[in-house]
Amino acid sequence: MNPDQTLDALLATARPIAPGTERTEFGFETRLLARLREERSSSWAWLAVRLSPIFAAAVLAAAAWCHSYTGIEADPTYALDAVQSGGTSALTAWLPEADR
Repeated sequence: MNPDQTLDALLATARPIAPGTERTEFGFETRLLARLREERSSSWAWLAVRLSPIFAAAVLAAAAWCHSYTGIEADPTYALDAVQSGGTSALTAWLPEADR
């Protein structure tokens, strides 16, 4: 007998026999939803999604603070004038009076 014919014969005899799935179907939706609820509550990703508005507000506040901050920096023309006036290095020209 040809292997294809043997396989066809086995499949033909197996088709009319339906497996009993009633036991596994009972309460499937309930079990599935309970498992999804359990995985969702214990997931780090779910916690990150819940806290993302707080993180976004913190980033916006930090960006606004950095944008409004004015640092104390030397004027570049001051350093150029100090170097051109003679005898002073560029590094010394950038230092405040107290550090010279």
